[in-house]
Amino acid sequence: MKKDKTHTDVNLTKEPEVFYLIDNPFDRIVGVLGGISQVGQVVNSDIDLITITRRGLPKSVVYSICEVLAISMDRLSDLLHVSHRTLQRKADDDLLTVSNTEQIFEIADVVSKGIEVFDTLDNFRNWLHSTPYIFNGQKPLDFLDTRFGIQYVKNIIGRIAHGIPS
Repeated sequence: MKKDKTHTDVNLTKEPEVFYLIDNPFDRIVGVLGGISQVGQVVNSDIDLITITRRGLPKSVVYSICEVLAISMDRLSDLLHVSHRTLQRKADDDLLTVSNTEQIFEIADVVSKGIEVFDTLDNFRNWLHSTPYIFNGQKPLDFLDTRFGIQYVKNIIGRIAHGIPS
């Protein structure tokens, strides 16, 4: 696989300190998912994300996103609306569905923005697993199961970034 020299193959779960030095938002998303080796290609644009989404991410990214979110595969399968057993049956190099791939990219984008706003992965994880008032007694993590929920979490992170009480 040919790697573009302008991109960093960062695996957030293995080298989180490197993640904070990356300026390219696409590289940060790829880093959340375990690096270029997991995603399968360099991501330079939304078109690249669309291409990868249509093809599907390998199941192995599920392990990376579980580790980053500090959740079990069972919990991630709930967020993806797929049975845990279905995920278990897949080999690591089997491709996920378009909708699962798209949702994983969206969740990785939330993580990327969260780290940027909360300064560290641990701070973001703590917030993600907390129950802020604006989430009506639920955790922000609980909202990552739908597109509207993901957008809501992104909006709240944006408000926090701008100092708006949330």
